[in-house]
Amino acid sequence: MMLNSFLPKIEQRYVFVGSAVGAVLPASFYTIARYAGYDGSFITWALDNPSQFTLAAMPVWMGLVALQFARNRRRRLHEETARRQQERRLLHDALHDHLTGLRNRAAFHAAARRIAAQGEDYALLLLDLDKFKLVNDTKGHQAGDQLLVEIATRLSTLERDEGDMTVYRLGGDEFAVLVGNPQGRAALSQLGTRISDLVCEPVAFEESTVSVGVSIGIAEASQPAEPIEDVMQRADLALYSAKDRSGSAFMFYDKVLAEASLSRIEMERDLVNAISRGEFVLEFQPILSFEDGHVVGMEALLRWLHPQKGLMAAERFLPAAERCGVMRKIDAWMLNAACMEAANWPAPVAVAVAISKSEFENDNFPAQIVRCLDRSGLPPQRLTIELSESVVGLGMERVRARLAQLHALGVRVTLHDFGLSLHALHQVIKMDVDGLKLERSLTQSVLTGAEGAGLMDAMMQFGAAIKGANTTGPESDDNTIEFVRHRGASQVQGYLSSTPIAASDVAGFITARAPGDTARRA
Repeated sequence: MMLNSFLPKIEQRYVFVGSAVGAVLPASFYTIARYAGYDGSFITWALDNPSQFTLAAMPVWMGLVALQFARNRRRRLHEETARRQQERRLLHDALHDHLTGLRNRAAFHAAARRIAAQGEDYALLLLDLDKFKLVNDTKGHQAGDQLLVEIATRLSTLERDEGDMTVYRLGGDEFAVLVGNPQGRAALSQLGTRISDLVCEPVAFEESTVSVGVSIGIAEASQPAEPIEDVMQRADLALYSAKDRSGSAFMFYDKVLAEASLSRIEMERDLVNAISRGEFVLEFQPILSFEDGHVVGMEALLRWLHPQKGLMAAERFLPAAERCGVMRKIDAWMLNAACMEAANWPAPVAVAVAISKSEFENDNFPAQIVRCLDRSGLPPQRLTIELSESVVGLGMERVRARLAQLHALGVRVTLHDFGLSLHALHQVIKMDVDGLKLERSLTQSVLTGAEGAGLMDAMMQFGAAIKGANTTGPESDDNTIEFVRHRGASQVQGYLSSTPIAASDVAGFITARAPGDTARRA
């Protein structure tokens, strides 16, 4: 330690030690010569002959050798330190997410295998951010990355506070939390609540704030050495159930919920390939004129002929199609198939095709309509695009611009299920649509309630302010037909007109309802 204080550099210490060792030999020989009677100085003794001079120079030679050795050792130490630092960096990069600094999927699986090998109890929480895609789409990927970093920072703080938990980023907006030796569901519920509260706190950007939610699936290892793959599958099913709930939520794995979630997952998986396998078919429901009962149009109704589950109506699988991102593909297929069928019908019978909000806001949607019309040869005035009131959520300026594009193509646009969201009436009145179709439950209520006539009159007046109105209803009797006719409806659809019919039977139905028949034949 004393030597390090006086000689801090390693080269200095090596030179000192080497010189000292090198001085021992000439000093020993000079001492022997003195005992033998030599009375000259050390320098004189060293200069008496070359061999003695060489011996006297040993401290210098040994110092130089030690200096070179020290330099080589310093270089090796530097290279070894650099190599170890590089290995640590590579190991860190291999086990950590480069954006957030959290441990990554590889680290997650390694930790889970280690816990299982040690026979410890553990629980797994899978996290999926809600509305993250909306942030990316509206504010850009840089804002999305900033949001992920902020969420990761909050979760890291919770990790330090909790102690026996580790946070991982599995990819995208998916995170995982491993909890060692969990203290029961009550403790895990508290942890789920804390995570939800942290994630849901608004994140500040330069000119605004953004709030996202989180869905959490929780599963506990059924036995200490259970493989992580099994626990992860259960947590994923619980996460799927949590995502079905509105707002932020956490769910524990439950066998009944898991079976329902697994069924939905299987449906989504099958939906991805349903178009390429030709499993979608169309049925058509007639739209009749109240004036003379002839067919003025047909609404295309989507059906899925599932190989195992049989024929399914659209309401059974469209929510799943929205979740797995194939809705626009289905819309495109349905629009093309409906135009191809309608081109073979007697003119001027039109076809109505309901389009999802996601397809309506797609910038390529007008071009898609043009391609379908060109491919089928269907005149644009014989195509009606049906929208739901939910499109008002896109913003009226954007909606009105898209409606103007569609009208410029010559197609008609109507709102279906009108009255389902009465809070949107003030927005609907601003939309340039060609007609309204009353929602079925609303029609049922006005047909059975004492105040039904007044409510129907109000709806018809509102429809007249737009341009026209259709109505649907559950019964097929003369009293119902007369009721809606006298209220001012111009067309009738649904079970008031006919049950859905196969595509192959449409032409015959239209012929049978040629002008001259009456609406009472509905």
